[in-house]
Amino acid sequence: MTWSQLHERMAFMADMVERATTDPDGALNSAAGSDDVQRLFGDEEGLLLSLRHRWVNMLAAKLDQAAQDDRSADQVRADLAAANPGLRALLDAAARRSVRVRALDRGEQHMVDIYAGPRPDNQTVA
Repeated sequence: MTWSQLHERMAFMADMVERATTDPDGALNSAAGSDDVQRLFGDEEGLLLSLRHRWVNMLAAKLDQAAQDDRSADQVRADLAAANPGLRALLDAAARRSVRVRALDRGEQHMVDIYAGPRPDNQTVA
């Protein structure tokens, strides 16, 4: 991928995220028929997975910082969703369309659980 293609991909996703703040399904539907999706992402699922990757990278960075700031992992995820409503709405819509994207939700929850640390109700006595 060239720098030019990377910038095109980022601009395409930014435009989608912006449109998704008011109509996430409409943003996905308009992207689905776009030649740019084929050229930049391979197919619609490639686009959805790229959006998912963007979210997970932002979440991981926020969780790393939260550990230093003594903030809860669940609060960090909620704050990130509030700060990025278009992206979160796209991912929720994408999870309804793609089994692969939906499966990644479990991985996200696992990541949040790891950062949250052990919970008292889940501990066993050895």
